[in-house]
Amino acid sequence: MSKKLFQNVVTVLLTLMMSVEGIAQGYIPIRGMGTEAKPVNNTGICLGCYNGSMNPVVDADLNNKVSMGNFATLLSGNGISVKNNNVTYPAGYITGFNVDTGTSFITAELLSSLKISTYKAGVLQESSTTATLISVPAFGGSKNRIFLHFKTTKSFDEVRLYQSGLVGLFGSMNVYYAFAFNPTTVPTDNNGICDDIIAGSGVDGNVSGSSSFLAPLSYVENRERIGDGDKSSYGAIVLPAGLLGSYSVGVLDKDQVYPAGNRAGFVIEPDDQGKILSAEFLKNITIETYLFGQLQDSKTLSDGGGLINIKVLSYGSGKQKVTLTSTKPFNEIRLKVTQTLGFNLGSLKVYYAFEEPQSCDCNEYIQTSGSSRLGEIVPGSSWTSAFGGLLIPGLLKATLYNPYNVTDTNLTNFATINMPLVSFLTGARLTVKSNTGLYPANTFGGFTLEKTASVISVDILKSINVIFYNGTTETERKTGGQLLSGDFFVTSSNRFYVGFKSTKPFDRMKIEISNPLGAGLLQSYMIYNAFVQMDDDGDGVPNCNDKCPNGNDNIDTNGNGIPDCAEGCSALNDKSNAIDTDGDGVADACDGDSDNDGIMDVYENFDNNAFFEDDDLEGNLSFVNILGDGVANYKDLDSDNDGVLDLFESGIPQSVINSIDANHDGIIDAGVVVGNNGIADVLETTPDSGTPKYALKNTSGTNLPDFLNVASNNTQYDLHAIGKANLDQYGGGFITPVIDADLDGIMDPATGVTNPADTDIVKRGAPNSPLSPYATFAKNGQATASKASDIADATAAMNDIKIYPNPVKAGENLNVRSSEEGTYTIFSTQGQLVKSDKFTRGTEINTSSLPAGLYIIKIETKSTVKTYKVIVK
Repeated sequence: MSKKLFQNVVTVLLTLMMSVEGIAQGYIPIRGMGTEAKPVNNTGICLGCYNGSMNPVVDADLNNKVSMGNFATLLSGNGISVKNNNVTYPAGYITGFNVDTGTSFITAELLSSLKISTYKAGVLQESSTTATLISVPAFGGSKNRIFLHFKTTKSFDEVRLYQSGLVGLFGSMNVYYAFAFNPTTVPTDNNGICDDIIAGSGVDGNVSGSSSFLAPLSYVENRERIGDGDKSSYGAIVLPAGLLGSYSVGVLDKDQVYPAGNRAGFVIEPDDQGKILSAEFLKNITIETYLFGQLQDSKTLSDGGGLINIKVLSYGSGKQKVTLTSTKPFNEIRLKVTQTLGFNLGSLKVYYAFEEPQSCDCNEYIQTSGSSRLGEIVPGSSWTSAFGGLLIPGLLKATLYNPYNVTDTNLTNFATINMPLVSFLTGARLTVKSNTGLYPANTFGGFTLEKTASVISVDILKSINVIFYNGTTETERKTGGQLLSGDFFVTSSNRFYVGFKSTKPFDRMKIEISNPLGAGLLQSYMIYNAFVQMDDDGDGVPNCNDKCPNGNDNIDTNGNGIPDCAEGCSALNDKSNAIDTDGDGVADACDGDSDNDGIMDVYENFDNNAFFEDDDLEGNLSFVNILGDGVANYKDLDSDNDGVLDLFESGIPQSVINSIDANHDGIIDAGVVVGNNGIADVLETTPDSGTPKYALKNTSGTNLPDFLNVASNNTQYDLHAIGKANLDQYGGGFITPVIDADLDGIMDPATGVTNPADTDIVKRGAPNSPLSPYATFAKNGQATASKASDIADATAAMNDIKIYPNPVKAGENLNVRSSEEGTYTIFSTQGQLVKSDKFTRGTEINTSSLPAGLYIIKIETKSTVKTYKVIVK
């Protein structure tokens, strides 16, 4: 068949894509057969205005790019168009481009010069506004890549990126790919893990700045460490003194959304610990969350209501958690620093981003009952009382009320310290003791306080002492800035923690609050409770969150919330750590067979490079301009698009396939046992060995195994051999158009098609899919590859197979005669497996158990496969 273009393909509106099972992912590239990329300017498509190929934007390699600097003329409005000739995307999809700006810095000014427009059948549908794209920072390890988002309100089949003004800067932009996805199908991470780091292979780091921010990118040092999964490593924002403007760093998760109602934020550490409680510092730090480029929540660390969202990470260090409580779902979080006149940030270490339920609290409260840490107030003037001052309490002397509320069972009760109207070296102290023995070294001990009036400041903390005792002997104490490792409640109140991490065992804690000369008048402090947090192995992770006693819980390479020391796999690759394509409980990144098609991912990564996503090469360049169906082999159930599913071209013996894929949908059944590596145990030499029992099937003996060869016997297209030549639009042995709503790699029917490859376009797999016409009989699990020269002999062998009598009376034997050994398999007309067995040069099949009706009998030998219809009367 002669080569022809896709304009004869009927465009299909896949409105069912809004509810299809199996998509469950975001940022899906628009790529492969039937897609095209073209340069555009303000008058439309301009084929002569770009030097070079546009195919890198729509090919399988997501790291390929087109440099916009190669435009022959850099007129305002230049840009790029990506069109999908196969499908029309419904309204509500999110679309856009993944780009970078080379060595140029991402600023609000640049983003405001960009515009995304959608088209359908060449007609403009809608365009983004400046506000739409202004929220987008730069992403990506060393390349500073950006996802430019645009949420649509109309259906479309084409998306364009335009630029106006800033010609030189746009000229340095590289475009990697366009994307389109249904935001409602992106999975939500709701694992309930405390301090769940946002990191891993699906997470990109980001950096951006305001239009007035002139510092080069080098002022964010080691930004890749923010999302590297190591809670001890950090990137640093370094702002020179006097430099005005804003800078943001953050992370975006391409694979999942985080729910509303959780805490989310960053772990930071200023170069000067005195800044952590500075009102000026707090009002210049903002946390923002985004969902697919749209702002969700924004919170400055101080909004006038007090220290609303600082929380300790590792007691005894300068690390602090800065958080907000999300009111909306999000997939991106940023820490924004604004350096205003008179405020110099200096250097701010940013360790990692995290999210966690609000219920995460490792405090063990010291109470008279109902607690694992029983204790009580220590009475006496030197332990619990007001002190100092002159004359009338409340006028020149502090007062202490209800001290026993601190250890009662009601955590909302509190003791009150009131400072006098006129301050004169007065204050109060309160001591609690343990009734359950000594607390060991590495225990954090502290008190929960709330202060009236203004925000807590470093100066006020200088008036607070926390002292530990062993019995009546003081062991250590800290005051002022030494208490800056305190843990601050994430609320709208002024509550905060003061305390520190012990270096020696102790069983008493005292807090002393004084009001030095010149302090503010009529200040009050409420002491709610005393608590301890245990950290037996001293790794900075409290026992209640410690998954690896005596191990390092701070390394979580894949960012799934489970430290590497507590899980068997922490792989980092371009497969997802959040998505489980085959639903076997093993995330793709750690799954040796991500799609459960019986072919291990290492073999489906046919180019043997470090990437799995670029193995998507269906088609033939003699017939099409670009290869691929948009689904990488490791997730593709029909990797060569020939209508024969990978499982049936794998080399697994047919008898085994029948037992592990009862409905012949190309997916190993859910009940088949898989190990920690996601590979069916029955296919491995031993469970979790990763070594298959079978040889990868290669009927032709060429460099292509059957699952990548559209003509597995080198003489006939597989697609034609299974009776689906009507799906071969070009005569090249592969299916077009590329319409695949459930993203399983099996093509859905085009308009007017009555014999499609995919028999279920809602769920992954194709029940009752045709088996390989060139299956080879596998003995003891070892497939034997046939040479091309053996094909003629196979034809003769087919003629030697005899089945008689036909029809056969129920109860009589059906005779099978063959010149070779093989297997027979009997199916009902509904495709249900009825009976299967091996034979040696023939056999007799007893039909007494077969009800009257029509049956399909498949005979498989070393040379061939043949199917017969048999009637049982």
